[in-house]
Amino acid sequence: MQSSEVVQPGERIVLDDVDRRLLAALAADGRGSWAHLAAGAGCSVSTVQRRFARLVDAGVMTVIAAADVLASGLGVSVMTRVQCGPADVEAVVDRLRRRPEVRFATTVSGSTDCVVEFVVPRFADLQALLGELFPEPGIRTEALPVLRTFTVPFASFPGAAAGPTTPAASPRTATTEPAPGDDAPATSPGDDTPNAAAPDLDESEGVVPVAATATDAERQVLDLLVVDGRLPVADLARSIGKSETATGRLLQTMISSGRLRVGPLVTPDLLGLDTELMVWISVAPDQLGAAARQLARHGSVHYAAATAGRFNLIGQAFLGGFAEVYDFTTTVLGALPGVREVDVSVQMTTHKRMWTPLVGGRFARDDTDGDPAD
Repeated sequence: MQSSEVVQPGERIVLDDVDRRLLAALAADGRGSWAHLAAGAGCSVSTVQRRFARLVDAGVMTVIAAADVLASGLGVSVMTRVQCGPADVEAVVDRLRRRPEVRFATTVSGSTDCVVEFVVPRFADLQALLGELFPEPGIRTEALPVLRTFTVPFASFPGAAAGPTTPAASPRTATTEPAPGDDAPATSPGDDTPNAAAPDLDESEGVVPVAATATDAERQVLDLLVVDGRLPVADLARSIGKSETATGRLLQTMISSGRLRVGPLVTPDLLGLDTELMVWISVAPDQLGAAARQLARHGSVHYAAATAGRFNLIGQAFLGGFAEVYDFTTTVLGALPGVREVDVSVQMTTHKRMWTPLVGGRFARDDTDGDPAD
C-alpha cells in the first residue's frame, strides 16, 4: 500500500497482508464492529477504517448481503444465455443491467453473446419478462433455472496465489487486539453475527432450499443490505417499520441460519485474477451431484449450480490469466464424472455482479433502479 490513503482515478490497488486479513475478516463477519475487524486484520481500528474506505472509494470492494434466493424462499434464479448479435449486445446488456430482476449480467465469447441471471418470484414469471425485455424477433434466449447451488458467497476467495482461500477465524477469536486508544463503538443486535459455515460437500447435496417463503420483512432487509451490508440496525429498523430489537433478532436469525450472508464483494482483478469463465456442462443425471461437488471444491471456482435444461451444471471460474484456460478446461472440467458436453465462455465485460452495477470494471452504486429482491 502507498502511504497516501487518497485514491486517484484509475489507480491500481495492490493488496498487502493487512488488506488480505481485512477481506478475510469481512468474509467471516461482514457486519463485525471496527474493533473486531481490526483484531482480525492485526492492526488498529483507525488503520482498518482507512483501509476499508480506500478499497470502497476505489470501487474494487463493497460489503453487501447475498442470499441463495431459492434456498431462502426469495424466488427462483434463472441463468439465461442471450444471442442477439455482436452489433446489439452492448445495448441489450445496458438495458438489462438497469432492471431490478437482473442480479448478474456479462458479455461473453463463444456460442452466446451475453449471460444474464434473472431472479423472479416463480419460474413461470420469466416468460412475460423475456417478452418485455426482448421484443426484437432476432434475439434468442436459453433459460436454465437453478435447481441447487453448491457454493455460497464469501465462503472463500478464489485463487490461492492471489489471496486467502479461506476466511480467517472470526475476528472475535483473533489474538491480536486493537491498538490502545482505539475505542470500539457500541454494537447493536444483529451486528457481529458471523456468517454460517458453508455446507460440507462430503455430507450434503449443496444448499438445500427451505420449505417456507420469505416474509416481507426478510425481503426488505435483503433489499437494503444489498446496497450497504453494514447499514446500522437502527437504520434498518426505521426502514422496515420495526423496533431495533426485533430487527436485530430478525437479522441475526437470517445470518446465523445461512439464509443471508454479509461480506466483501470484490473485483477479481483486485485478487490478481484477470480471466473469468462461464462454463456450461451436460452431465449424466446419475453423476450430477458428484460432478457438482467436485467442481465446487476447486479453488478457482466461484460459483457452481445444478440447473434444468440442455446444460445441467453451470459454473463460474476466476483464473490468473488467459493461459490458464486450457489447463482448467482439460484437467478440471475434463475430469468431472459423467461429462457429456462442455461449453466454455470467456467473460468480456461484466456489467452487474450480485445486483451491484459496474462501470469500467469498478462498482458503481448509484446506477441501478428498483428493488433487487422483486
